[in-house]
Amino acid sequence: MALIYPVRIDSPEPDDDSPPEFSELAADLSDNWLVEVDLGEDGDDACFGPLTPRAAWDLALGVDERQPEWTVSVLPLHVPGTADELVALFTED
Repeated sequence: MALIYPVRIDSPEPDDDSPPEFSELAADLSDNWLVEVDLGEDGDDACFGPLTPRAAWDLALGVDERQPEWTVSVLPLHVPGTADELVALFTED
């Protein structure tokens, strides 16, 4: 599986064998998300969005289930706040 998505640093570590859960996604980063699909051949890729966090998550999982060799990323389109505030979301004090 090559599913990539942002997770807050204070989120509990999932079991290695557990499937990805929507609750792991730091969905409060943005109201608008996109799904990027990298086919891994000749630099072919595509982006889909803007989507709600849930719609982006569902699309990414659906693509990943059908084509696990592709890299699928769920990305926020807008991050409110400053760069310092964004970094603080993902780092320990």
